[in-house]
Amino acid sequence: SSRFGHQKVQRNTMPKASDVSVLIVDDQQSMRGICKYILTQLGFKDIIEAKSGRDALGKLEKSNVQLIISDWNMEDIDGLTLLRVIRKHPKTASMPFIMATGRSDKEQVKEAISFGVNNYIIKPFDAGTMKKRIEAVIGVLLQCSRAAFRQNS
Repeated sequence: SSRFGHQKVQRNTMPKASDVSVLIVDDQQSMRGICKYILTQLGFKDIIEAKSGRDALGKLEKSNVQLIISDWNMEDIDGLTLLRVIRKHPKTASMPFIMATGRSDKEQVKEAISFGVNNYIIKPFDAGTMKKRIEAVIGVLLQCSRAAFRQNS
């Protein structure tokens, strides 16, 4: 994850998970459910779900999202297209963006990096991995639920 070091969003204080608004973008309800469950374990409370790239763009207009976790492969607008659109708008240009993908395709990852992705996570993932990916982007989270990690260790 050191390759993403330069993409880190500058913050002076450690963010509290409960203060961060997260947008989950995935066209599969089951994946959104898993992601939401993991984020809840990590202490996030403000979680918005989008069922497509188009839906995500609509939700970004209406809410103060601070972190996007998007699937790569989606029907209407895929994760890469969503990332490119988000990077073009001044309001969302520097928004932390984590791409979830089922493939660890090096070319695909390079392409995402070239369009300004902050980090990526390979599916399936657990709470520990998700925590590492989020912290690499927004900084070490305060007040994380320890219970989430006991189950996995």
